Amino acid sequence: MRLRQWITVIALVLSGGVAGYLLRSSSLPESSSTPAAGSNSPAAGFQGNRGGGIGQNFGNRGGATGQGFRNQGQGGSGAVIPVQTTMTRTGTLIAQRQAAGTVVPVQQSQVAARNSGTVARVLVQVGDEVRANQAVVQLEDSQLRIAVHNAELALQNARISLSSQTSATREAELRLKQQLQAAQASLAAAQASYAAAQEVHRLGGMSESELQSVRSQLSTARANLAAAQAALEQNQRAGQENLAQLRLAVAQAQNQLRLAQLNLSNATIRAPFDGQVAAIAVAPGEAVSPSSQVFTLVSTTRQVRFSVPPGDAPSLSPGQVLPFSTGSQSFEVKLNQRPAAPVSQSVSLTARFVGTATPPAGVVGSLTYSVRLAQGTLLPIAALQNDGARSYVYVVSEGRARVQDVTVLAQAGSTAAVRGLEGGLEVIVNPPPGLLDGSAVVSQDQAQDGSSPQGQRFRQGNDQERVRPGGLAPSGPGGAPPAGGRP
Repeated sequence: MRLRQWITVIALVLSGGVAGYLLRSSSLPESSSTPAAGSNSPAAGFQGNRGGGIGQNFGNRGGATGQGFRNQGQGGSGAVIPVQTTMTRTGTLIAQRQAAGTVVPVQQSQVAARNSGTVARVLVQVGDEVRANQAVVQLEDSQLRIAVHNAELALQNARISLSSQTSATREAELRLKQQLQAAQASLAAAQASYAAAQEVHRLGGMSESELQSVRSQLSTARANLAAAQAALEQNQRAGQENLAQLRLAVAQAQNQLRLAQLNLSNATIRAPFDGQVAAIAVAPGEAVSPSSQVFTLVSTTRQVRFSVPPGDAPSLSPGQVLPFSTGSQSFEVKLNQRPAAPVSQSVSLTARFVGTATPPAGVVGSLTYSVRLAQGTLLPIAALQNDGARSYVYVVSEGRARVQDVTVLAQAGSTAAVRGLEGGLEVIVNPPPGLLDGSAVVSQDQAQDGSSPQGQRFRQGNDQERVRPGGLAPSGPGGAPPAGGRP
């Protein structure tokens, strides 16, 4: 008995489906009476199953569903698929990157002692701001002052010796020059006497012995002149040598004085630049040696130190202004160095704050910068397709979807830069499943306002879906079945 009931129910369902199909076919226009894929299409079968045994409403719903499947087919004359599109453009793909930065002093120095000594006084306290060359720590300097006084005396003595020798050399030179002049005069007189004696001897008024005596006087005058010249030259050479040695002694004494003065100056340990005393490592009475750390000084000006990947470094250049955020505050910083060679797969950079407001040292924040990734055609990543062997996009051309192979250069956020595609083309974003090369498509905007032939065809197809066969009332808003019908 139960088996017969089931057979009866199945027969009723099948007969209801056939009746609904016949009613739908008799009411549709001639252009829509033929299924898109023939009488054996999935749409026809779906129509019969939806309509059987339930009544006219379900027969009509099945017919509308079959029509919808036909409008979404790929080969029919009325197959128009609504798609989301966008326009490509050429340009540079720029990505926004962030790097963690730490606020640090522009300068920081561990100031050390230059001489050995004992700390006499600490002149400032930790946290005090000091000016460049201001005294911070004073060492005991009594012995150093004595050394300076002794060096001054030694220099004074060297200068006195040089002055005395200079005067003596000048006096001796003056005396020898006078002697030379006298010898020159004697020689001139001897030469004149000898010439006159020769004339008298020629005339017979002078004997040979008398002429020989005059000749001897001439020889003596010549010898005296040569001796005077030699004495002057020797005095000049000796004077120059002595004076050179004494000048060297003066220079050495001056150097000793400078060294003593430098040691005395180094007994006062000073700030090398304007800044704030961050730490003091000594106390009065403690002994220090050269290179011993005395205090730590940091500059009051701040900068941000950060690192970027080597690939991002070429996009950063000195003078570039970047935003720096500490969470509660935002600042502007300006790069003040060129990217150096990478260390441990990163490039270290520094940027100084623009303006007077700066966060305290040690604060960590986020620094934002732009990186130029690639130059090419820009389009949404959602437009890219990949079948494992190639990347491609769907380009809308004359109302058809056309496959265009592309090479992806870079991606950033929701945008990609590609090669192999021109700018100003309309491409499909998020292509619907089953979209093929050559499919008739229409953008969603055109589909809504019917501004193109494809949009008009799409709207006509939708209107046909909303007409119920047999002159029945149309479906509810949004294509929903009227009240009382099944979803």
